[in-house]
Amino acid sequence: MMIYMDKSAPRLVMAVLLALSTQVQAATCVSEHPQTGVALAQSDRSVIALLDSRADASQVSPLIHYNQQSNSINKPILGNYARLRLAAMALRDGDTAFARTQLSQIEQNSPAAVDAALLLAESYRRDGNEEQARAWLLRTAARFPGNPRAVSGLVLAGDDWRNQGAYAQALPLYNLALNKAAENLKALNELEANPDRLYRTMTNTVAGNSTTVMDQLVLAMVRDEQSQVLPATRKLMAANERIRCLREEETSLNNAIQHATARDLSNGAFRTAANMEKTATEQEIEDLKRIIANAPNAIELQQQLAEAQDRLNRLNNRLDQLGGTALPAQLEARKAAMESRKAKLNQDLKTARHQVRIALTEELPAMKRYYRNLAGEAQLGKAQLLQSKKTASTLVGFK
Repeated sequence: MMIYMDKSAPRLVMAVLLALSTQVQAATCVSEHPQTGVALAQSDRSVIALLDSRADASQVSPLIHYNQQSNSINKPILGNYARLRLAAMALRDGDTAFARTQLSQIEQNSPAAVDAALLLAESYRRDGNEEQARAWLLRTAARFPGNPRAVSGLVLAGDDWRNQGAYAQALPLYNLALNKAAENLKALNELEANPDRLYRTMTNTVAGNSTTVMDQLVLAMVRDEQSQVLPATRKLMAANERIRCLREEETSLNNAIQHATARDLSNGAFRTAANMEKTATEQEIEDLKRIIANAPNAIELQQQLAEAQDRLNRLNNRLDQLGGTALPAQLEARKAAMESRKAKLNQDLKTARHQVRIALTEELPAMKRYYRNLAGEAQLGKAQLLQSKKTASTLVGFK
């Protein structure tokens, strides 16, 4: 069994911190352009630099010091990887007790949990406790069925049983590994046919561990230094957060529009009646003017004309107070700005999704190939198991 040291851990760590920073900012909408940068203390940067370099004994003290003394908000993430590095170096030096102490402190929902479980199994194997080692391999595969390294543990456990001649115990493990590989290959094929399912996973999975093959594909793309998926993920997170904030603003705008509309509807009946009265009054004024033109000394008619004109002025003032049927200019401006920002966000999402599609196209073949190879190893182990069993039974019957 090989000790796993993830050379791309710093890139994954940065992706995790990026996701967490975006989730923290999601609590408020203080800016139209949320900041997606990751705030790193000097101690955080030092740990990432250590994890990005080749493991050696000089790293032990600073990594332990970070876990014991640092109060950084990023410690829950970086501390897990620091313990993983410490455990791997301890196993390399044969100190299985120290390795297990470090591994037992790694959070079970951490992206480092699978590697921690595999190292824990390795520690028991090095102590000669094969049964406990196999138990951890089985437990890891059961908890993380979509993780290729976890599924490979089934093949390793099957090989251990086969080498000991425990055929009844080895065969179910090989069969389980074959089933898991087939299930994950099927999931990858379905994802290839419908890549839109990947976008939500991109923004939800990176911050934690994963149990599905889709989640593992996300992490594999993040680990790929040549992939553009990390910038695309950043854009997806930022766009999704801005959309959330925009929806809050849109709710406020819609409430204002509804209020203005409701007020307009309540005034509608009064406006209709006032307009009808205005039309009648204007007609009355025209009639009176025409009559007075033929009878200039009709004082009573002139008084009626003055009253009608006064009434018309009051009606015009009343209609002005009721306002028009169009939205207020301020609301119209807010509505137009909202539509413009929504269009820009949709374009940002489209661009980010295109980058994810490219990364998906590049990463899928490698993961499919891994599962095919894993299935091949399980099938080979199963064939060797059956052949050994047949040979053993033949020898038993030989006289």
